Amino acid sequence: MKNSFFLVALLCSIAFFNSCKKDNDQDLPEQVTEAPKTETNARRSCGMHDHMTKLNTDPEYRKAHQEKLAKVKNMVSERAACNDPVILPMAVHFQGIQNPDESCLRQLAQSQIDILNADYSGTNSDITNWTNNAASFFPGVSNGEACIQFCIATQNHPAGSGIANGDPAVTINATSGDFSAAWSGYLNIFVQANTGVLGYSPLGGSGNGDGVVIDANAFGAGSGCGSISPNAPYDLGRTLTHELGHYLLLDHIWGGGCGQDDDVADTPDAADSNYDCPNLGVSSCGSTDMHMNYMDYTNDACMYMFSAGQATRMENYVSSSLQNLISNGATVCQGGGGGNPATCTDGIQNGNETGVDCGGPDCQPCQVDPTCEDGIQNGDETGVDCGGSDCQPCQTGNNCEAPTNVSVNVASASTAIVTFNAAPEAFEFIVTYEAQGVGVQTVTTSDTYMILEDLTAETNYQVQVQAVCQDGTSSAAITQFSTPAGDGGNCECGEDTHIGLALTLDNYPEETTWQLINDNGEIVAAGGDYNESGATIEESTCLEDGCYTFYITDTYGDGICCSYGNGSFEILDADENVLANGGDFGDYAALDICVDNGEIDIIEFRKAEKELTQ
Repeated sequence: MKNSFFLVALLCSIAFFNSCKKDNDQDLPEQVTEAPKTETNARRSCGMHDHMTKLNTDPEYRKAHQEKLAKVKNMVSERAACNDPVILPMAVHFQGIQNPDESCLRQLAQSQIDILNADYSGTNSDITNWTNNAASFFPGVSNGEACIQFCIATQNHPAGSGIANGDPAVTINATSGDFSAAWSGYLNIFVQANTGVLGYSPLGGSGNGDGVVIDANAFGAGSGCGSISPNAPYDLGRTLTHELGHYLLLDHIWGGGCGQDDDVADTPDAADSNYDCPNLGVSSCGSTDMHMNYMDYTNDACMYMFSAGQATRMENYVSSSLQNLISNGATVCQGGGGGNPATCTDGIQNGNETGVDCGGPDCQPCQVDPTCEDGIQNGDETGVDCGGSDCQPCQTGNNCEAPTNVSVNVASASTAIVTFNAAPEAFEFIVTYEAQGVGVQTVTTSDTYMILEDLTAETNYQVQVQAVCQDGTSSAAITQFSTPAGDGGNCECGEDTHIGLALTLDNYPEETTWQLINDNGEIVAAGGDYNESGATIEESTCLEDGCYTFYITDTYGDGICCSYGNGSFEILDADENVLANGGDFGDYAALDICVDNGEIDIIEFRKAEKELTQ
């Protein structure tokens, strides 16, 4: 998933960034560039929505997608026993592999498909977590057992593939990207390194050469094969289970938040995604969150079910829109989907005796490591999964470093902006602020700033900032600040200069953000969490003498006008003269100004032009 800075209402104390003399081709300063995308050892990330935004730039694709949604919506289904599962043929494409071990990669691919078949049929070994525990929190909801089976094709491979008849449809360094027309008629899995997210898929695949992209550190289970090495906590093959759900028309379990459904009746509303391994009974939107669902963002070990409604939706989508895959499956697949259960005498195929899933059609026993005496291989004693075949003990202690350089810019009597620096290991921050007689407030953010609103005028506050890392939470960095007398909600600039912003959001408000930074490089105002498309925002602020830069950014890189909505912005002076405006830009637009004796001088207005790629 891409990291976004979100646009929000302008505060009544805006300042801007950097010195006023900048080169035309200067990049965004470090404070406003996009943070690196989520790595596989951090929190789960999925690029489905970003991928769909790109695909929907094609009007024909967008029209076809809407037609597929309508087909499924109008279908009426009744659950029945699965006596004859639909077979969907798959091809696995490893890309960018150095010194590939073909035999190992084929086995890894098959073990991943075995995991899929268990997860989708509801026969995964950890489904007992649902039947024995979680189900009681969801009365009337059954886990899903989709009548779908996946197979790696073994017959009649595409011309020029170089794969012999009878060998599995596994290619190595033969494809690139997320589409291969030569493999039309297959459900393609593209395994790539450094994708920036764990994976992505279209929301409703077409079987026309498209497919699912999985990061090399999240494919399969066990020790992997060279550079294709699943990393904890995403090392049980569930990333493909999640992304394949998107391919079969399942949205994320939380949809768009409370009151915005995922179009599946038996999945409860949720305010947002869940991460890590939440406790049973966690709730939002007035109902219990189904965070153990494959379509949430929890760790592999803590997701273990689809709902019956999700299984029905996937079956309906396959029958209504993927007949090409069904027809091809009858030609290219023999013997069904995964391994051969009849050869499994010890009952551990796709099981886990030592933390390593053996998988594979030959059902060899799971690896046993005699050096593992403390029983913690792939276990978790301190919040860090040790993993690895050599079974080293889990890391002890907490190496999560506290944020540094915590500072507060008081924007008004009711608003302040906390900024800080953090170690690279941190993926989230907990900001706690309190004042005597006012009460303690706690908020979390993935950015290195936080806007504190609804503060009390003429009040002393204490702020604590903690970092959240993979192995725990840091100690707190503490600072204090005081709010001035109330301004009645108006920006009475006095000797300062009045400036305003008029902003109209496009259809993707979550992609847009602004930051206002002073010439010391300090973020003194910023926003986030816009979710109302087409909304109009009008705010004003005061500027002391000095030089500033205003940035408005779009994380997708297509500005806020005009492909998806008529977004635009205007920066105005006190006499409502337009200092800068636009909306038709690429990654960002920026205005450099200096204020001297209350007079505003425009230094430069610049923008990154659009560069859309399919």
